[in-house]
Amino acid sequence: MAFMEKSNWVVLVVAVPTLLIYAALVVPQVLGTPVAEVAWVQPMIFAIVGFIVANVLGNVVAAASNPGEADKSDQRDREIDHYGERIGNWLVIAGSIAALVLAMAMADHFWIANAIFLGGMAASIVSSAAKIAAYRGSFQAW
Repeated sequence: MAFMEKSNWVVLVVAVPTLLIYAALVVPQVLGTPVAEVAWVQPMIFAIVGFIVANVLGNVVAAASNPGEADKSDQRDREIDHYGERIGNWLVIAGSIAALVLAMAMADHFWIANAIFLGGMAASIVSSAAKIAAYRGSFQAW
């Protein structure tokens, strides 16, 4: 398995639990508390920092498992990365547009921040899944 594929598995394995833990901390509050009183800032900061730290540590472990492979990538790796990033970028854009619309509608900061956060997390998950699928399938660069 190429290092870039391992790196995408790390993102996928870290992003899904991060999103689920954040949702488990915040959604129950939203269901029983007015949005203005929901404690979402600290869980979101912990989720973002935890996501970044866990990705770095996961990539260090993946690189340490086969050090000679960690700094190598070929044309196929670069094309798969570009392909996956293009797919993920649409979700970042969708989250940003949703946040912009919410800001224009003068929605609570909670909704604006969560639109951005969820757009970024969804982009990470979908982008990594697309890259893994490209590695596992017969990826055809156009």
